[in-house]
Amino acid sequence: MTLLLIVAVLPWALSLLLGFGADRIDRRLNPSTAVVLLPILSVVTAFSALASLTALAAVFLATSRAVWVTLGIVICAWMIWRSVEVARHVRRVVASTSIASEFGDEARATGGIVVVDSDVPDAFAVPSGGGAVVITTGLAEALSNNELRAVIEHERAHLRHRHSVWIQMCEIAARVDPVLEPLTAKVRHAAERQADESAARLGRRETLSAIARTSLLRNQLDRGTRTLASTGGDVVRRVQALGEPPQHRPDRGILAAGVVLVLAFAVISVALFDVVQDVVAPETGEAATSIFR
Repeated sequence: MTLLLIVAVLPWALSLLLGFGADRIDRRLNPSTAVVLLPILSVVTAFSALASLTALAAVFLATSRAVWVTLGIVICAWMIWRSVEVARHVRRVVASTSIASEFGDEARATGGIVVVDSDVPDAFAVPSGGGAVVITTGLAEALSNNELRAVIEHERAHLRHRHSVWIQMCEIAARVDPVLEPLTAKVRHAAERQADESAARLGRRETLSAIARTSLLRNQLDRGTRTLASTGGDVVRRVQALGEPPQHRPDRGILAAGVVLVLAFAVISVALFDVVQDVVAPETGEAATSIFR
């Protein structure tokens, strides 16, 4: 039982490390690395945490002590609650994806760009329906031609790098393990930064100007909100980054550590689910949870 508790605690230790160290990790990683590595770590951590709770619940419910059985029931209730949250989130995503797919259908006949008649200055990428970049007339009229090209390239980069998939991986992982919630904002910011750098190839000054002007326009309408579709992430940090020469820090060490963590916690998850199997249907001649005694 002691070994089981030690192994079961490890996923939550990693969860706390990622959750509370999200800001530090985000500032250390290149955006292109953060967009991929953080979601993968989030999913693996959430899956390991789920395996941990499942194993503990199975062991506790198999005991004859009322206190442990009660704790097992509480753990089961918590997992059901988180599963409901995941289902609700997936339902919302599916519904919004279905609605947004109309833009993708329209974009096939317009070169991938859909212009919407609206005074609200905005632009966003729609991955469903084959993909589309949606721009409002309010934003198109407010930006110069070069700035508008930068915005279009920015949104195309979101589609090209499949940012919506990586972000949703974090969103779902955070529904399973709420401690991971801070990582979602960091991945969103990293996605914006990666898209910014793609747009900056057309002109760094124009990209910076487009982001700053769009943010100002949106702030006037939304009372200071800075987390909108066309101005996501930390806008101040994005503008500061574009105002500096592009830097690429080596991420090999962090990537290697990430791979090790993914493999290690995959093995831990398998071991924890094996505990569940030992409790629910132990093999012939094997006592339940004997592997951790």
